[in-house]
Amino acid sequence: MMNYAVNTKYIDIINEFRGLIDFINYKDVLIEKMFQIIDKHFNFAAAGIFFNSPDNLEVNSLELFTENISLNINNLEQKFFSSMEKYKQILKHKTNLHILKRDSKNIILNNELILPFMFDEKLIGGICIFSDKDILKDEIEVFNFIINEFLSIFKLKYIYSEQVFKSSIDGLTGLYNRHQFDISLNHEFNRSQRYKTPFSLAMIDIDHFKNINDTLGHQFGDFVLKEISQIIQQAFRKTDIVYRYGGEEIAILMPETDSEHAFLPLERLRQKISSHDFGGENVTVSIGVAGYKNNNSASEILKSADNMLYKAKNSGRNKVVANQ
Repeated sequence: MMNYAVNTKYIDIINEFRGLIDFINYKDVLIEKMFQIIDKHFNFAAAGIFFNSPDNLEVNSLELFTENISLNINNLEQKFFSSMEKYKQILKHKTNLHILKRDSKNIILNNELILPFMFDEKLIGGICIFSDKDILKDEIEVFNFIINEFLSIFKLKYIYSEQVFKSSIDGLTGLYNRHQFDISLNHEFNRSQRYKTPFSLAMIDIDHFKNINDTLGHQFGDFVLKEISQIIQQAFRKTDIVYRYGGEEIAILMPETDSEHAFLPLERLRQKISSHDFGGENVTVSIGVAGYKNNNSASEILKSADNMLYKAKNSGRNKVVANQ
């Protein structure tokens, strides 16, 4: 039978974790509160918290807290992500370092704990602890209890993130939706203004799509949209983000790429689509592309890409037109 002192300890831990629930949608605060629990129950020289996003294109951050600035942070980061990638390939990740003390004495990290958290066969995150002492301050039963409480918080955070992610995705094509495009276009424009880097916006329209729907049916039209969406996603870099702009129009944001260098991959895409077998039917696309210029606004770039698309469609379709 559990004695009163142990029972009180478990109740205190439950209350600590219960307080985290209010911060599920406030990531920075949640991480800070979770770290306070790690600090209370574990010995560490460095400790990290990692939430994996349902969105494969998001940059996932390991929040690493350290008391010793002489540690080889790159080595700890590599160890952590190598362990995580046994369960899922993480396309984009980084480490945000939080210095708690300026201690620079040489220490040997004799102990490490790297724990992935899984839910519904998905990697949802993990924690890591590196120490020159015994990691556990408590007995193993308490440790197991704390880890189970951490898993519950990671589950809630992932479910919340998944709901947010799904609200940004077009249900038919699996591409980001128009709302997410508007956010991303402004973000990319502001980034280009700040760092003086190029980017291009391509607008793609399926030629004669109304005729496809009228003669072959809306189900076939949906099939064409999904096929083209997959072809585009497979043809472009992970940094090039694809959106369903509306109807049969698809947009691609291409960071670090001016319109001249965007033309060739878009031309290859046009050729790939025109030679693709759509259930015995031939389908083509028209593409307009515009690049960021110092005197543009985000809306002007969108208008310019639309104008280039209009030129492509009105000069015979099945072609790429770029502004210079």
